[in-house]
Amino acid sequence: PKEVLLAFDKQVTPLFQQVHANLHQSRTLATLRDTLLPKLLSGELSVAGVERTVEPST
Repeated sequence: PKEVLLAFDKQVTPLFQQVHANLHQSRTLATLRDTLLPKLLSGELSVAGVERTVEPST
């Protein structure tokens, strides 16, 4: 029935949207890691003297 399909879509659509957002964030974080890690390990970049700030996760 159409009502079941609509109810299913209403429940599943936000999940797929979150999966898409998570994939995008994962790719962004991997790119940052791949860019920054070699520079940190080689000493090209330093975090000495940087104040640590932690934001609450959501």
